[in-house]
Amino acid sequence: MSAFSDRIEDFVGEFDVDDLILRYDVDFDVPLRNEYALGILRMAKAFEQVRSSDRGALARRVGAYWCDIVLCDMVYDHWAALRLIEASASDAAALLGAVQEDPDAASFHAYAAARWQDMTGKIRYRMGSYTRARIAFDTAVEVGEQHRLWWALPDMRSNAQRGRYEESRLSGTPDIDGLIERLTAECDRIKADAPFYGVVIGDASPEASARHREYLRGYSSVLHNLALAFKDKYVKHGAEGDRKQSLATTRESIRISYVLGDQFRIFQSLNNQALLEPDRAPALFRRLSTEPYIRGQLIARQHLARTASGMDAVTGLGELLDDLIAAAREHGSTGIDVHIAPFTMDLYAKAVENVLEDPESGLNARQREDLTEGLASKRFLMAESVRRVVAMPQYKQSYSKTIRPMYLQRIADRVASIVPASAVAAASDLAAAEVEPAEEAFSLVEASSARELLDMLSTASLPELPPLPPPSADATKRDLPEATEQAVRPELGPAGDRAFVATAEVGKRRALVRRGAVRRAVGATAEAVKEQLTARETQFEEAFARNPIEGTPADPEISQRVKMFTVNNPDTCVVRYFTYGAAVPTQLGAFIVRHGKMRQVTGIDYASVERLAKDIGTDSAPKRDQCIAIWETLLAPIWDEIRRPDEPGHLVLIPTDDLFAIPLHLAWEPDSDLPLAARLPMSQSVSATAFVTRGRNFLRRQPVSMSDDLAAIVVADAEAREGRRGVCGAELLESDWPDEHMIILGDRLTSLDGVTRHFRADTEGFRQLVRAKPEFFVYAGHGNFNPDFTSLGPYLELDGMVLTQYDIALRLRLPRNKLAVLGACLAGQGAKTDSGEVSGFLRSLMATGAGAIGMPLWSVSDGVMIRTVGALLAASRRDARPSGTGVFEPVQALYERYRHVAALDGLNADELIEYLPFCLYL
Repeated sequence: MSAFSDRIEDFVGEFDVDDLILRYDVDFDVPLRNEYALGILRMAKAFEQVRSSDRGALARRVGAYWCDIVLCDMVYDHWAALRLIEASASDAAALLGAVQEDPDAASFHAYAAARWQDMTGKIRYRMGSYTRARIAFDTAVEVGEQHRLWWALPDMRSNAQRGRYEESRLSGTPDIDGLIERLTAECDRIKADAPFYGVVIGDASPEASARHREYLRGYSSVLHNLALAFKDKYVKHGAEGDRKQSLATTRESIRISYVLGDQFRIFQSLNNQALLEPDRAPALFRRLSTEPYIRGQLIARQHLARTASGMDAVTGLGELLDDLIAAAREHGSTGIDVHIAPFTMDLYAKAVENVLEDPESGLNARQREDLTEGLASKRFLMAESVRRVVAMPQYKQSYSKTIRPMYLQRIADRVASIVPASAVAAASDLAAAEVEPAEEAFSLVEASSARELLDMLSTASLPELPPLPPPSADATKRDLPEATEQAVRPELGPAGDRAFVATAEVGKRRALVRRGAVRRAVGATAEAVKEQLTARETQFEEAFARNPIEGTPADPEISQRVKMFTVNNPDTCVVRYFTYGAAVPTQLGAFIVRHGKMRQVTGIDYASVERLAKDIGTDSAPKRDQCIAIWETLLAPIWDEIRRPDEPGHLVLIPTDDLFAIPLHLAWEPDSDLPLAARLPMSQSVSATAFVTRGRNFLRRQPVSMSDDLAAIVVADAEAREGRRGVCGAELLESDWPDEHMIILGDRLTSLDGVTRHFRADTEGFRQLVRAKPEFFVYAGHGNFNPDFTSLGPYLELDGMVLTQYDIALRLRLPRNKLAVLGACLAGQGAKTDSGEVSGFLRSLMATGAGAIGMPLWSVSDGVMIRTVGALLAASRRDARPSGTGVFEPVQALYERYRHVAALDGLNADELIEYLPFCLYL
């Protein structure tokens, strides 16, 4: 053994690991010497696996991970923090359970358990998951109170109060006055309790014991949160008294922080002072720029450059941007990117704009051109470098919301170099000088759209979620009463179509059974669902913390590939919609590609698109006048180019932004007798890259055989379970599918009792479904949503359980699938995001490997879904028979179904629209 290394080992051995962890907050985190402690902990092997029965070793390991997570939070590397949380979660849960059950547990054990929960809450809080943060904060406080961790409670209670407030703000019921009252009461309690514990607040000493200093740091935390609450109230109402209260509270917080040498809190307090006292801001930011906290230095540089003028501002902000771009590319620091970089970019753009507009700037034409091009280049480099380091889906969307404006501006610049950005510019053949900027614009559109989905499609194997929670004993697998099937029989087959028309003719049309409207759960049900959604969101993030998605590069030559595709498929026209504008979408355009030529239409007012999307509700199908508005807004400007030289045999529309919520297939030309989906075969796709490069175009024609399996999840509603007309999965009766090739999860109709693969809709059922690798998949049931979990989107109901979009993505595998239909009213909603990403069940099904995908956008009639989905399934069986072609064309089959419906006598326009529930996504 080396004598020198032995000396290091002896040095480490002198440290009491338990004491080091107990001192970490005030002796290492306060002076920003986190790595000192972590180095000792690693050399002391505190991170190694231990037996759960050894509570002391377990507490040391959980405490060590807490220390490491604190450092990740300090440098805003929350992805790394989540990985550490996931790595230590099982030990932390075991330790928590042990200390909760043992009222005499050692204070160190309770401290490690409580601090781990508290820090986990902070990470969740930083990521905007306020409900999970609040749960973790409350757990930490409960442990602290149970085991009398008086020195740590002020900080943990401060976090809990802020977490509760942010959760209430997310749900639309913020109470800033209540927060101020509770934090003020906490300050009073801290001051009142201090003498009992021997803590001196008025004349605090840096030489006080570790526990006393931690108590003081918690007091400083409460003061800082109280100052922020007063500032928020001042910003909202403008009362000078609130501003003064915020400043006074900050001064007291800063006094404590200087005594402790708390660099992080000093930065926070000085930053708050600078924002509330503009006259002092330059001096305060100059001071912060020399403080040891690195992130604080960056923010201070940002504000100092912001207060400069002319070329000084441009130079200062430009240098800071260069540093941030380099850091993002080299290190991938998530926090710096998402919070500092975009704001710095906006400031830089404004500084450049001011210089260019200043008649006394003295810039010549070349310098002006360099500044303009440099701004565009920096925007794009920032967007590109930031996206490169994002590994988790939740972060991908967060980043996209901040960097997408850079793409929108770049696209606008490219469009402006081709055509004026005034009124709608008609399409035309591009001149030679216009081809390159047009192709670059197309590439930028693809680079900023649906990237997360494309990354998921490129991932060899997506992570899998843990098993679903067990259902109740009598739930999720039932044979429905015979009366249920009898109730739905009149609406099946051709007779069903005629029955619908006949009742309409005599004005006695029955009230349609719909697959539920998008609705919010309430009461005890809402709380139970909330717990499930909390768990699912946690599982989802932790799954990707273990298996991050690698970012795939965008294809700069995608426009060429789309052109080649249309040359080889001359009957197909591809329309790629896109938005552009100065940082926000203000205009809509479209690239129309056919016969190897690309044309573009630009200048469509995007505000009119937003109004249209908002006007179209989800309670029922749109009315004819709304469908005409869809045509006039989105199809009329490009229709002549689509039909050049004649109507295509297959129209592919690729939506963007709000267009995902608009049923484009129902666009109705005023002088036509039929909506678009009944005029020509059409489909949609999420991006040109997915359609052409990732092979989604092959789904237009697919081989089928009589051995294909059909899997269905059927969740009957209360009416169907009691033998009345209700949602019951009757499309399976229309499918003409052999029982031996059918798998049913959930409820089963009487005529399907020959289906032997009938499973509960639980983990085992999903396992059996995945094992079968079904070529066709159907969900029949209702849906719901919870606005507190908008990132999860709508969810499907499953007898006391829920299926979110992430359950679909990470529990199902459909590698051989040819057609998947989610027959819930809201299934097609949620695909649109503000970030340019594709979300909702559309993304999830594509990630599973699903083929052509059908999902309605409104609360669709159950009978319409039965007949439409049944027709598609039956068409696949006709093609699969020996007498058939062996090739299933879902787009053509759906078109023929819609033509059949359009030919029915007695349907008025609105009834016909009701009969066209979805368009297939390829």
